[in-house]
Amino acid sequence: MERRATLGGLAALALWSASVALTRGLCEALGTLTGPGLAALLGGGLALLWSPARRMLALPKRYLLVCGGLFVSCNVGMYLAVGGAPNRSAVLAVALVNYLWPALTVALSVPVLGRRSRWYLPVGCLVAVAGTALALLGGHGLRWSELGAGVLAPAAWAGVAALSWGLYSNLARLWGGTKEGAVPLFALATGAALLSLRLLRPEAPHWTPKALVELVLLGVASMSVAYALWDEGMRKGDQLLLGLASYFVPVASTLVSSAYLGVRPGWGVLAGSVLVAAGALISRRALLSDSET
Repeated sequence: MERRATLGGLAALALWSASVALTRGLCEALGTLTGPGLAALLGGGLALLWSPARRMLALPKRYLLVCGGLFVSCNVGMYLAVGGAPNRSAVLAVALVNYLWPALTVALSVPVLGRRSRWYLPVGCLVAVAGTALALLGGHGLRWSELGAGVLAPAAWAGVAALSWGLYSNLARLWGGTKEGAVPLFALATGAALLSLRLLRPEAPHWTPKALVELVLLGVASMSVAYALWDEGMRKGDQLLLGLASYFVPVASTLVSSAYLGVRPGWGVLAGSVLVAAGALISRRALLSDSET
């Protein structure tokens, strides 16, 4: 059971590697709120076909309310960040902030789940963050001095998303137990939140065949399948392995986004990949296993 859940979590990371590119494309066509909102409703609605809502509503209330709220805030923050970035190059810079969630997930497992670590855990996290920054910024010719006011708000939303997902990943394991999660309900709540915000900021969607494909892929693969696999992986699988593997998502996402959005990567991607891998190894060594505690 643990091995299957862990493999599912790794598959979720692979699917998420394309989520930034798909989200940006969908936001450009349908709107920052409309496109992701419809994708979330689609993904959540399809997932309910094989996960009855009655069974999910029987889960602990604190899991449903707190983890559900964190799930919604993570996704709303991420979509506002990616969709609100002033241009496609800035999307990659904003995604850097969102991709702090792998380091936050591992670091927060110490106070939330009671994991013990060696003193150099922060060093591993910092090395991984530095590698992510180098891959996403250096690989696209961006400099920190170029990140003006137009990026500050999206970056703040991405920060909300990163912190929310780091907490969600740990609390879902703590409160969700080994039972089936409530990702479909959380996805529907995300869609409802985004479309409610749309009432405050009307958008004019431009439907194209490409936008329809992006909507289906984001809703079914990224929002429904990937989140369900990740939720099960964090509750039943090897959380440490999944947390470490997630460090490599920024690099994979950069490569996918570069190809899909037409942004040419540079040397920073390769150098950043080395630092991300080194940070993951340091972090893995820093967290004590159950037998060492």
